[in-house]
Amino acid sequence: MKPDGPPPATPRKTPQQARSRVTIDAIFEAALQVLLLDGGRQLTTTRVAERAGVSVGTLYQYFQNKQVLLYAVLERHVDRIVGTVEQTCLASHARPLDVMARELAKAYVGAKMTDIEEAQALYRLSEDLDGREVFAKAGARMHGAVVGMLKTAQNARFDDPETVAFVFLNSMTGPIKAILENRAPAGACYETLASQIAEQMATMCGAYLQCVAQTTDAPASEKAA
Repeated sequence: MKPDGPPPATPRKTPQQARSRVTIDAIFEAALQVLLLDGGRQLTTTRVAERAGVSVGTLYQYFQNKQVLLYAVLERHVDRIVGTVEQTCLASHARPLDVMARELAKAYVGAKMTDIEEAQALYRLSEDLDGREVFAKAGARMHGAVVGMLKTAQNARFDDPETVAFVFLNSMTGPIKAILENRAPAGACYETLASQIAEQMATMCGAYLQCVAQTTDAPASEKAA
């Protein structure tokens, strides 16, 4: 099902009116439902249109084909997670390192595991669609957000915040990837597991930040002012 090249990740027709946005939302939701029921390889635009309550012609006004639709669904899912990370980083500016680690771990795990079945289905879909470009862009955005946050840390600074942010982010992705690949502990309750992972990630990342940071007398944001 892999396309010859990366398909456009945006709709063919950009929704300008409320009705168009509602239609797009209905198509996305229907695509997710069909994806969960049938899998990406069995999904058809006809099935999606029927479930969304629109005609196939209407669907094609926004998405040229099945691959473009699924690529857009994947990008929307990833964008939601990235947006959560960016908002959390911004809200954590000028706060202590342990607070930064705790808030970001909690937000990241929560965003990834809000609907684990959907996340697992889209993870499998990303392999079929070759979603590397989507994840590369997402990774760059999250990295930039974490670097910006670390530069404002209260009473701490980093000689190389870019590398610290890289290690921080990738230390969080490993356990989540294992869950998406169905490698979670046998019999684990995902809701309980999400809470446990978030807490342990916060502890691990907080300790790492404390270890590599240099203590300062005032917040970095104040020193830069």
